[in-house]
Amino acid sequence: MEQEVVTTKKQDPADAAKDLASQLKNPLDSYKAVIFMAAIKYDFDALSVAIKNLFPKSEVIGASTAGEINQNGFLNDSVVLTTLSDASTKVSGVLVENGSLYPIQSKTAIESALSRAGITTGDQNSHKNAFAITFINGVYNAEETVLTTFYSIIKNDKFQLAGGTAGFTGNTPKTFVSYNGKTTQDGAVMLFVKTQCKFDIRQEDIFNPTGKQVFVTEADPVNRIVSKFNGRAAKSVYAEMLGVSESQAEGMTFENPFGKHLNGSIHITALAGFTPDRKISLFARVVPNSTLEVMKIGDPLKKADETCSGIKASIPSPRFTLMMTCITRTMAFDRMHIADKIIDKYRATFPTFCGFSCYGEQIGRMHCNQTLVTVVVGN
Repeated sequence: MEQEVVTTKKQDPADAAKDLASQLKNPLDSYKAVIFMAAIKYDFDALSVAIKNLFPKSEVIGASTAGEINQNGFLNDSVVLTTLSDASTKVSGVLVENGSLYPIQSKTAIESALSRAGITTGDQNSHKNAFAITFINGVYNAEETVLTTFYSIIKNDKFQLAGGTAGFTGNTPKTFVSYNGKTTQDGAVMLFVKTQCKFDIRQEDIFNPTGKQVFVTEADPVNRIVSKFNGRAAKSVYAEMLGVSESQAEGMTFENPFGKHLNGSIHITALAGFTPDRKISLFARVVPNSTLEVMKIGDPLKKADETCSGIKASIPSPRFTLMMTCITRTMAFDRMHIADKIIDKYRATFPTFCGFSCYGEQIGRMHCNQTLVTVVVGN
């Protein structure tokens, strides 16, 4: 397995694509897969076409970002492109459209892409030598529907999927994902990888339980809004759990998200904000009659050490590393003045790596927030 990572800040899509390609060391027709992550200010349609035209023999997937990541740090207003090369590895992609309402319409296309990668649906051993990378559009709350659809098709809950929700910056809510030059704003792009190489997919969570729990008595899962906890206004109960006023609670949402208990694990659900009638909007679905844990932030540097050590134990010689980290983490690391220290830990662990700041993270069936999802492949 070999990975190259290149970056450009050229604004014109054609110039940006040519600049990225000129930095690669191998022939352009030698790459199995090409993955690019671009700031929202780019003409994403034109950029997707320009990149695909330079890599006609590669599977090309892309996503808009809320920030980019390479070995120089957390970036903005750039395009980061990475390649995957390995003779023994098969890859195949698919674009899923109408993701928020009817992703099942892409069932045949998903099955075809899995087949091209040599992955058989219903094979209970498929997770041993294959995985999926997924970028899902934000804005339309499509993550859960896309994940549910995919696992209903693959029919193997052990099959590993790692993903990030496409991001954006500014005040205009729009995100893009693309496959082989075609883009969508409501759906997902999936890249299936079947390989003889070792791979490690994991999630980093920098939060700890407080022991304080709330019961969801009224919620709108589709629109991701909680109206009542414990039979009372959600905002009031949240503030009480933190021991602060409701106005003070508005500034504590990053440090104190919710955790959903599922199968012995806690999965982070971030607060998006509060409505005038004291409801709480979230970045992931919460269902009525469930229990949430109020979380508190831990030590991000210590957690980064644990993550890097765990990956190195699993993959002693990493050769390909892709990261999807929540934009709220990126912003918090900047406020805490530890962003450079986090990147230093990655540089000490991975020969190459890249990724992007996203609006949510997916691991397996779960859509979460304020976490880091990593895909690491080694020889």
